[in-house]
Amino acid sequence: MKDNEKLQKLKENYMNIEIPDKIDDIVNQAINNKKSANKKNIIKTLGIVAASLVVFIGSVNISPVFADTLEDIPVIGNIVKVVNFSNYNFNKNGFDVSIKVPKVEGLKNKKLENELNEELQKEGKSLYNDYVNEVKELQKGNIQGRKVGESWYEVKTDNDDILSLVIFNYQAQGSTNTTRKFYNINKKNETAITLKSMYKDKDYISIISENIKSQMKEQMKTDPDKYYWVDSDIPEMDFKAIKEDQGFYINENNELVICFDKYEVAPGYMGLVEFVIPQEILKLIIK
Repeated sequence: MKDNEKLQKLKENYMNIEIPDKIDDIVNQAINNKKSANKKNIIKTLGIVAASLVVFIGSVNISPVFADTLEDIPVIGNIVKVVNFSNYNFNKNGFDVSIKVPKVEGLKNKKLENELNEELQKEGKSLYNDYVNEVKELQKGNIQGRKVGESWYEVKTDNDDILSLVIFNYQAQGSTNTTRKFYNINKKNETAITLKSMYKDKDYISIISENIKSQMKEQMKTDPDKYYWVDSDIPEMDFKAIKEDQGFYINENNELVICFDKYEVAPGYMGLVEFVIPQEILKLIIK
């Protein structure tokens, strides 16, 4: 069957999908990484408000990320793909929340696939319940409605070897903050990629950390608008080392990108910060 005919068939199947009557039949919610890295407790997340819920479930088997149509279908090596499984939108009386939930399909390692998708669903249910409880409390206080939250995802790398997926969660209630959660999959052996699994021993922590410190200093030297907590007047706040499970993704150049949330290694105005680690400093310790 020709590609155009396949696309047409997919569109026909998509148009014939029935939308379930009850949201509980789907049980897929948003992603939220509740970790807050504010060293001075600057941020206190107050939650996300909504007075009504409108749910659109996009139960399509093949869908490009952030796309509303099937015009451009990504072909992913080893038929592993990310689909936009559900969209949740709250919008009433000025309160606005938009959530997109992904799902990974096509892994032969069904244990990994199921665990990954169950985690996405479980965290989404927890987030939804938090929303409902927060709504009840804030409605009592007659809080003025506004944009209060958004969750979305981005596929950072998608080739024959690697799938790197990043979940973003933006919270605007109180002090605005965006956090991220990372999912990295080795498509060849169908396993989850961690920093520990990529390198021979814990030397990777000090090697990567020292490179990041050097990058911080160089950036501050060349750009006066940038500032990191390194060699500061408050040593206890200085960045010392990455965590064993530090957030990261693999970029399209197959480079390690270490990520920090807002306030984790710099003042809030710096927002989310990332550091691309040169491959040459890692080649001696990579497995």
